[in-house]
Amino acid sequence: MKETSRFYSSLSLLIVLNAIVKPIWIFGIDREVQNEVGADAYGLYFSILNLSIVLSFLNDWGLTVFYNRQLASKNELFTGNTGSFIFLKLLFGLFYAAVVFLVAFITGIKRWDIVFYVVLIQVFTSLFVFFRAIITSQQWFFTDAWLSVLDKLMMIVVCVPFLYLPSLSGKITVGTFLLLQMTCTALAMFVALAILLMKKFRFSFKGLWPGNQVLAAAFPFTVVVLLMSCHARIDGFLLERLSGAGEAGKYAGAYRLLDAANMIGFLFASFLLPYLARNQNDGRIAANVVLNIRHLLAVFSITFSCVVVFLAPWIQKILYHHDEAGYAEVLQWCVPALIGYTLVQIYGTVMTATGHIVAFIYITVISVIINILINILLIPSFGARGSCWAALISQFFSGMATIWYNRQKLNIPVDMRSVLIYIFIGTLVCAVLYLGQGWLSNWIIIIVSGVIALLMLWLTKLLIPRNWKISVGQ
Repeated sequence: MKETSRFYSSLSLLIVLNAIVKPIWIFGIDREVQNEVGADAYGLYFSILNLSIVLSFLNDWGLTVFYNRQLASKNELFTGNTGSFIFLKLLFGLFYAAVVFLVAFITGIKRWDIVFYVVLIQVFTSLFVFFRAIITSQQWFFTDAWLSVLDKLMMIVVCVPFLYLPSLSGKITVGTFLLLQMTCTALAMFVALAILLMKKFRFSFKGLWPGNQVLAAAFPFTVVVLLMSCHARIDGFLLERLSGAGEAGKYAGAYRLLDAANMIGFLFASFLLPYLARNQNDGRIAANVVLNIRHLLAVFSITFSCVVVFLAPWIQKILYHHDEAGYAEVLQWCVPALIGYTLVQIYGTVMTATGHIVAFIYITVISVIINILINILLIPSFGARGSCWAALISQFFSGMATIWYNRQKLNIPVDMRSVLIYIFIGTLVCAVLYLGQGWLSNWIIIIVSGVIALLMLWLTKLLIPRNWKISVGQ
């Protein structure tokens, strides 16, 4: 019970920190960079970034998720061979860099400076995530909550002069932005490593090769990382190749909102996986934690999607200083995919933590095929909107399929009462957004919508505040 309370408290801290830092990073820094460099230049960077993320499985091969799960479940075979995993990650980083450069060459990408910076950022990020995975495997969730915002917090500090005081530091370019990001990510990685050393985590370098059996056991996790990356990011690369950098830039602007909101689910999943791996034998605890997290994330994703759909032209103008109808329409179709993303983050994590990873692979393979086929069919005619529809359909399919599997095989209840409450809250928020326009300012409408969603969560007892109180922990 104490461990569960600490878990919820850590999640509360995670929510608070990311609610403060991530919006500043996304809208105050990343968005402003796109406004400064232009849609075409940012669209090219966005395309290369997506390519690097699709190929990022080569940078890790599923070792981070696999090792995190083994350490969390207290598997003695893996507590003394951290050094071999670090060696493998460095080796994979070199291989990953070579493949990204080769694919960039084959596909005709000319901006090698962008490719170089993006590759280094991905390698440092992968090591940063690996060290954080060790931290969460030890159930040091409070420490990881602070680390989750460290790299972005540093980026905010160093980017502000370039974006808001250009007379002192000069105008920012894509190259400058990536150089700063590479530096901050590397520093965050070393901080995470230093924390592990201070906490006296045992690093062993007795052997540099963990054994073929270990790699074979990690292979399903490799496949999951590949498929999840492909499902989430292949559309941006396909869009730039099939429809041009302008359409990719348009999609990047909308995807930024989706990615920002989805980051909350990703962070929850990074806590949920080691926690469930350690408590998977207690079905009651697992089911309760999964449902509590689903209630919060589902209502958030529904409310956020409704706000964007109704206020897209205004949001577009606020973020990107123009209100062209095509851009707003992409925003309206892109963000609702968040609901599907959220379900996959929750139930896919449950399947991974409890060892049902092969079934998750099958579901994700089908989802990726659906996504790629729809993208190829629709991008030539509809551009960015086609990619939005592909994401919407494939992510909802994946979310529903993982829910069904968890219900049938793992006895994780669907709880139809809560589903009806989600629908009711969504309807209520839509009514407020529809009726409030013309009577209230858009900022007030957004605040009222959020308050109503939280109030309904509390009144229906889907959210119990005392479970999520912040207390002092590791």
